[in-house]
Amino acid sequence: MRPPEEGQIPAAMAERLIATLLTDAFPAALRSVLQGLCAFDSLIVTTYRASARPRTLFHDLSELQAAVQTSFYESGPYMLDPFYLACRNNVEPGPWRLSDLAPPGFFRSEYYQTFYRRIRLIDEIGLLVHDDGETWIILSLARGGRSPRFSADDIVGLRSVFAVVSAAVRRHWGSGTADAERQPADTLATRLSDFGAGVLSARETEVVQLILNGSSTPAIAKQLGSAEGTVKVHRRHAYAKLGVASQAELFALATRHLAAPGRR
Repeated sequence: MRPPEEGQIPAAMAERLIATLLTDAFPAALRSVLQGLCAFDSLIVTTYRASARPRTLFHDLSELQAAVQTSFYESGPYMLDPFYLACRNNVEPGPWRLSDLAPPGFFRSEYYQTFYRRIRLIDEIGLLVHDDGETWIILSLARGGRSPRFSADDIVGLRSVFAVVSAAVRRHWGSGTADAERQPADTLATRLSDFGAGVLSARETEVVQLILNGSSTPAIAKQLGSAEGTVKVHRRHAYAKLGVASQAELFALATRHLAAPGRR
């Protein structure tokens, strides 16, 4: 399908979006519009208000899928999500492929193995909608099974209607529509501030958090201004102190820490 010109949307699509705004029919209309431009298997709409924990606004998942892809995700692992981190870093709003935002080494990280391989997602596009201030709404379009990865043409098609879709999403779910439930400030730094407390040194904590973000040893060394060998030493010492032997075990330990009762 040839995408419409930049900023334009077929009249029938626009009419359906407008007609269903602020009604229960809007999510289905939105899904239909997006599906007409870019094939995908599932849609999740999530709002991120400043540093509060995310809140799922819509999903078309089964109960079992939702337990992993929304409930567990919201308990803490979202802090490692490249789409969430991009919003926190004020990336340009619009459609982005996972591969465009993922840090070096991300596709080898335990986060990727857990939230993509385990739930059999092959690829994801995030439509990043800046709502107001530090509030973002992310529309996650995912493909699974034997589907092909998203292409540059998919991004072109979604970008061509992003202005209209973004405005409709802000009107329907935005902070100006209803006062969303307020939650305590919650950032990766604060939630992990006591991870390994009394065990890890300050530098080891920095290295561990960067590893959890999917950063590779060269990337960590560059960010910290250290030699790669020094980073490896800090990593080895941190792993020994935490009683883990691999990135997989480190991620599992950090996830249990983030999702522990009393930390939500």
